[in-house]
Amino acid sequence: MRTTVQRLAVPILMGLAGCADNAIMSPALSPEATLGTTSVTTPSSGPWARVVEGEVGPGALYAFYIPRAWNGDAVYYSHGARDVDSPIDLRNSDNFFAVRDMLGAHGFAVAYSSWSDNGVVIKDGAQRVHQLRGILAAELRGSPTRSFLMSHSLGSGVALDLVQRYPNHYDGALLMCGMVGGTLLQSQYAGDVRALMDAFYPGRFAGNVLQIPAGTPYITLPDVIAAVQSNPQPLYVIASLTQTPLPYIPSGSVFDPQSLAFQSLVGSLYGPLSYQSRFANNLFELAHGHPTYDNSATTYSLGQGALLPPGVLQPAVDYANAAVKRYAMDPAGRNFMERYFTPTGDLRIPVLTLHNTWDPGVPAFHEAAFLATVQAAGATQNLLQRLYPDYGHCNLPPAVQAQNFLDLVNWVSTGVKPAS
Repeated sequence: MRTTVQRLAVPILMGLAGCADNAIMSPALSPEATLGTTSVTTPSSGPWARVVEGEVGPGALYAFYIPRAWNGDAVYYSHGARDVDSPIDLRNSDNFFAVRDMLGAHGFAVAYSSWSDNGVVIKDGAQRVHQLRGILAAELRGSPTRSFLMSHSLGSGVALDLVQRYPNHYDGALLMCGMVGGTLLQSQYAGDVRALMDAFYPGRFAGNVLQIPAGTPYITLPDVIAAVQSNPQPLYVIASLTQTPLPYIPSGSVFDPQSLAFQSLVGSLYGPLSYQSRFANNLFELAHGHPTYDNSATTYSLGQGALLPPGVLQPAVDYANAAVKRYAMDPAGRNFMERYFTPTGDLRIPVLTLHNTWDPGVPAFHEAAFLATVQAAGATQNLLQRLYPDYGHCNLPPAVQAQNFLDLVNWVSTGVKPAS
């Protein structure tokens, strides 16, 4: 258990896609919104007859892709979380451009917004994506026959929020690698991993669960590898806890540094630490300085998937419960986290979710939590969940994404829910 790992090669890298109080606006532009200069291009090849780009205040860029043979339907895309200090742009991520072009070949118009802000901005994302409806209708000189939502990662929380708020405005939604269990579930998971790492490796990482000193570089995979090399024990303890079940590929031994099991386990330790270091300050600011994480009453305990016998792990678990720093969320912080956002499970249109089985960034336990919520709301007839057997966050081939979208469209068209 205490043997030192002399060599630790972790080739498995993953990206985390990219997670005022006005209500979400209607499809029409709000009075204060202004449209910027629009550019129109007409590609000489490919599925698009024209690409329309512009800006709608405050600062949200948008792009519409109008196919050569439009089928009358539109897809509104919601992207994943982006680092606060990165540009606000219409970048390609999670294979979106490849999927977009596949949808264009099938005749779907596609609408894409950069949003006005980066970070865990569920509210702004929902406003900007929903706003696309009115602008696209003006561009097309008429509303699409059907409207679909497509999303990745944090964007799936945005899309799900729109599904719940505006079921009459959308016909179906494909939510991929999504934070469908809610922002609070994701932040609690990342916060628990960070709090435990601070207990086991005191002073190794700058800041704490709630705030990181300004200018501090984000936690990197080499940072996590170095910590595990110095003491491997916490990796197995954290992965074995009910609160922090790190996913890993069941190939080889989790105790063999050269195995996929071990390497993916270390990668999954990096996932929540990366999320926490990138978005802790953003969440703290969005919540107006109120704590957005709570472990004040948490008793860390071994789960069913413990990697070592309880007798071996329990002393370290006892140490963690005694040494971990405790944080308490006040009512204002909890209200913010629950509002932006917690799923209600009230699905009135078909929703298909697609998730990597071993997702190190937004673990697939979000799907189980979402299913329980939908079951409690009595809406399972409108939910279809699928797992894609691969490791990575949003590591979904374009053809797989496109096929799942077409399956959703067929479900909407026929009223027959796919078997799986």
